Amino acid sequence: MSTHVPIMLMAFIRPDLIKKCMQQLAKFEPPILYVMGDGPRNLNEEKLCNESRRIASNPSWDCEVIKIYNSSNKGIVKSFCTGMNAMFNEHEFGIYLEDDILLSSSFYNFAKDLLIKYRDDSNIGHINATNMAPDYKPPNNESYIFSNHVAEWGFATWKRIWDSYDVKMMEWANVDQRQILKKTSTNLRAKKSLKKMFDIHFNNDFPLAWGYQWHFNCLIHNALTITPTLNMSLNIGFERKDSTNTTGINPIAHDLQECAFPLTHPKIIEQNLNFDKLVANRVC
Repeated sequence: MSTHVPIMLMAFIRPDLIKKCMQQLAKFEPPILYVMGDGPRNLNEEKLCNESRRIASNPSWDCEVIKIYNSSNKGIVKSFCTGMNAMFNEHEFGIYLEDDILLSSSFYNFAKDLLIKYRDDSNIGHINATNMAPDYKPPNNESYIFSNHVAEWGFATWKRIWDSYDVKMMEWANVDQRQILKKTSTNLRAKKSLKKMFDIHFNNDFPLAWGYQWHFNCLIHNALTITPTLNMSLNIGFERKDSTNTTGINPIAHDLQECAFPLTHPKIIEQNLNFDKLVANRVC
């Protein structure tokens, strides 16, 4: 079975960010790159779309490029689903990346090691690149933490859990909502905020985002998240007029860090409540 890990990269109207993203990817040269290019919303965006696609589909290293281009604008949610479906039709695991995310050069091998290690373990569903509390030190200096906190700024996952993803999150009407929210945090404000977003995205034909549904999917399948002890992701899309969901100053930005190999694995697969409490309090 192949151990190549593909990356699915979203490209839209920010060629300057795509260029920086590709320069960072060149540091670890992923062998397979899916480029998901949404179509322009107007004539002014057409040139930007074309330039973003050109940059993303011409890596400076030797790799297979699979182009998935929308002829018209479908929006980020439909484009996300289209790109992920294409990647998981061919691969059992992969990495998702948007144009404004820089990954540390060690994240690829970090994710690859863990995608292989936990490929058949349904207890694990998501691998974060972002650590929102990198000052937290696990008790035995492990390389990563088991958590229920899902971050979207670059992540890895498996086909086995992607196949259960429902963008309309219809199961929200049937589950014990209090128990689901209890898994995420002891912070009341965090629970209320997440419930509001779950309510908004439930059975919504025009969802604002795809990430809340993905978070819910991990929770209802009791699939923990892996978070690296060091932060391996930086979102550079803030403070821009062309950003979709990131406005103002990035409140949780941390420098990119590189992990050491071989990885030190936790001895027990269980949620680290102390870490999740810290993250919830900081995000709120």
